[in-house]
Amino acid sequence: VYQVVFFTMRAAISPLPAAWVLEKSTDGKVYHAWQYFAADDDECRERFGLAAHSANYIFKNDSEVICSTQFSAVDPLENGEINLSLITGRPSEKTTSQELLNFTLARYIRIRLVRMHTAVHREGVIGEGVVDAQAQAKRSFYTIRSLRIGGRCFCSGHAGKCKANENTVESQHQPRCECMHNTCGPHCDRCCPLYNQRPYRVGTPTAANKCEKCECHGHATECYYDRAVDEQGLSVNIRGKLSGGGVCRNCTHYTAGINCERCLEGYYRPRDRSPSAAEPCLACDCDPVGSTGACAPVGGECVCREGFAGVRCTECAPGYHGEGCVKCACDVKGTVAGGECEEHCQCKLHVEGERCDRCVEGYFGLSGLNPEGCMKCFCSGVGQSCASSGLKMKSYGTLDGWSVTDISKSEVAYPTRDNETGFMVFGMFELSETEAVYWSAPEVYLGNRLHSYGSSLSFKMSWVIVRGDTSGKPTTGPSLILFGKNGMKIAYGDETFTGPSNATIEVMLKEDNWYHVPKSVKDIVTRLRRTEYHGDPVTRFQFMSVLANVESVLLRGTYHTDQVESVLECATLYEGSVLSGESFSESLVEQCDCPSGYSGSSCERCGFGHVRIFENTITHENVAKCIPCTMCNGHAESCDLESGECGACHHNTFGKTCERCLPGFYGNALEGRPDDCKKCACPLEDPENNFSPSCQLRGVNSSEYVCTQCPEGFTGDHCEISSYTGYLTTYRTFYHSSCDDGYYGNPSEPGGSCLPCPCHGGPCDARSGECIDCVGNTEGWRCERCKSGYWGLPDDGCEPCSCAEVGALENVCDVITGQCICKPRYGGRRCDECDVSFFATEKEKSGYGNLDLECPPCECNVNGSSSEVCHKVSGHCECRLGTEGAKCDRCAEEFFGLSEEFPDGCEEHKPDETLNCIALMLIDDALGCPMAEIAASEWVHLHIQINYADDDDDRDVPDRGVCHRK
Repeated sequence: VYQVVFFTMRAAISPLPAAWVLEKSTDGKVYHAWQYFAADDDECRERFGLAAHSANYIFKNDSEVICSTQFSAVDPLENGEINLSLITGRPSEKTTSQELLNFTLARYIRIRLVRMHTAVHREGVIGEGVVDAQAQAKRSFYTIRSLRIGGRCFCSGHAGKCKANENTVESQHQPRCECMHNTCGPHCDRCCPLYNQRPYRVGTPTAANKCEKCECHGHATECYYDRAVDEQGLSVNIRGKLSGGGVCRNCTHYTAGINCERCLEGYYRPRDRSPSAAEPCLACDCDPVGSTGACAPVGGECVCREGFAGVRCTECAPGYHGEGCVKCACDVKGTVAGGECEEHCQCKLHVEGERCDRCVEGYFGLSGLNPEGCMKCFCSGVGQSCASSGLKMKSYGTLDGWSVTDISKSEVAYPTRDNETGFMVFGMFELSETEAVYWSAPEVYLGNRLHSYGSSLSFKMSWVIVRGDTSGKPTTGPSLILFGKNGMKIAYGDETFTGPSNATIEVMLKEDNWYHVPKSVKDIVTRLRRTEYHGDPVTRFQFMSVLANVESVLLRGTYHTDQVESVLECATLYEGSVLSGESFSESLVEQCDCPSGYSGSSCERCGFGHVRIFENTITHENVAKCIPCTMCNGHAESCDLESGECGACHHNTFGKTCERCLPGFYGNALEGRPDDCKKCACPLEDPENNFSPSCQLRGVNSSEYVCTQCPEGFTGDHCEISSYTGYLTTYRTFYHSSCDDGYYGNPSEPGGSCLPCPCHGGPCDARSGECIDCVGNTEGWRCERCKSGYWGLPDDGCEPCSCAEVGALENVCDVITGQCICKPRYGGRRCDECDVSFFATEKEKSGYGNLDLECPPCECNVNGSSSEVCHKVSGHCECRLGTEGAKCDRCAEEFFGLSEEFPDGCEEHKPDETLNCIALMLIDDALGCPMAEIAASEWVHLHIQINYADDDDDRDVPDRGVCHRK
């Protein structure tokens, strides 16, 4: 398989093909198009379904297949040549993406010839006269003189050359890449077996993307990449950092783990032996009687059975003796050394019991390391007895909010965060006048830290020393300084670090080896190794008083006189440790039995309603005393004795001295009990059933209360009585309540309330809400519909149907629209009109009109009316201009000519200047108007006037008429 980059084809004594396809395959069976070729744009569309593209096309992606018209011209007739690049113009032309690599891979290339150039070539279309048609016709065949294919070995960007592979018959003469970058395979398409710390990537001209070796410490020959391991940071690379996802396969030499870094169960690695040693693991060497058979994975210390001790569990543990290591009667932690197995146990100073297994009253923390057996209870000097708290281990730490200062906190500067490591970095020049700088901890490390007693604070520092040969030297000074709210300043440590420029320091938060820092010390003169900062030892009571309220925590930041940079990498504070085993069985954090007015594990806080005062400000051993805030009626957490002001009021009270109950509560807040103010129940305490925001006692000496703001629909002392139902007894007596007039429900049930009756103003059942007497002509459970014979919206009241007797079948209508049921020929909502749109027959197609005559057909004159439809009530037709009558069937005065010959109705007579006819009857000669006197051409100019000059009042026929011209 090769990566083909260009293709050249030369024709012989005929033109290049007019339409053809260049195809490629990797198996010789399935071929895919590389590019289509056609004579013109139309052929690209019609034959290959693609738009045509010419030279210099910029591809949309690395595998786009196009149709080109650049190489299909009929001219030249001979020796035409195609030079095609498969990568030019593609997005990854210079970097070789995986998509482009797959597109150019081929082992077989096929030229599929579709159409040659002819005089008449495509669907009867005659070719353009670029070339002589006769010359073209003589060359209507395909010829290929030569093919040249440019490619390179497919080596995935990880080889500089390749050569023929002659190892097998099948692969003879096929190229084989000479892989680089720790890759393997005939095409360098995978990482070598032991180089999968990172996922495989194709090499590019700009990035080699080498395969990275897995760290298997020499105990495995292959590994694989696991994305989940990479994301969780579980695999160590060859540089010792948790980076990558390599997982070693088939670890040898009794090793196991992601990096073959640990020993199999039953084996251990000696402490002085590296994980990369040739034989890193040895079999556990444990006594079969005294051990479980297992040992520590590093060091090989055996896991002993109860009563046994020693590296191999061949000795008896303290408190056990004899063959088989039988348990002694005395508790080794509380017994004087050497007397654990005596008949009568000899207890340490503060220990008691027949077996010396418990602390005396006022002491706790039985410990074999304590020569007195137990520690005295601190309890802030106010409690007498305590026990171990049994707190579980917790830890917390952060690099946010740190600052840098001096030992007296007179100057403050701020570090920066290193973007790569996340560590906090401080340049010493920012506090150039200070010899010993300290890192000041943020708020999370401060406050009450009594739960950290017996635990530790651990931090890691590193520093940078100026380069060159200097006279500088390591410095000394306290590693950790604590400032107490009580004014004490105590410190721990006095160490000099001469090794590498980093240190991990862990300080036990216990008074041992702590000392006071005198107030006079403002800085540490590091160059002279002076120790004036080292004051008197700290007592347990003093140490506890500082932990009760830590104001500042300072970590040492200066370790060398030529130091130019200080780096804080981490700082972790622990609390609640449980030290168990031979020496400790309990936590060193005490839990005191505090007297009234005190709280906290060491009675370090004042109880509710008390205020703190300090009595001993010299030694601070008696930390504080708590006295009650009598002026606050027992409802404030604390108070100010000088001003007399109370803190925030509790127990549902308010006022300057918390002397009143909050709205929604009732009682006497002056009695000084937590339950002085009780919640109003109107009628229930549940917020869904508590309908009054306030209540008050019925009287000064009464325990009964009255709800003062019952909403509409609720009555009674507790908003539970309904005057509508007549219930006059409160729910306190019969546990029954109902709602006021116009409402329904049960406010005494959880979630219940009084809701307005849904009866449009009418009454309803006080429980179910069923309407009793619907108003507004409505009916139904909720008066939700109109009664029969009524219609409209029930909320607004229903109105009568009022159906007309003459046109309605009955006095019933649609309850929504009010439409009555009409007889035939009648319409309108009330059936009080004729239905002009109802056509019973073709004869009656004009509808009906005239309500008085029971809606006969309109029968409007077609020529005299403007519509076939007549008025719904009167039956009159809509007449055209010049017509009149109920049916528009005659001409009005001064109009004439109503007939089928004149479909626009009657025409108005306009007098002629030359002819005036007083009376004319064209048909009857009795009028005495000779027809000859009226020329046909003058017909339209005749003015017709019938002049009745008769004595018999017969208006049907005129008595006489005279025609004359003007």
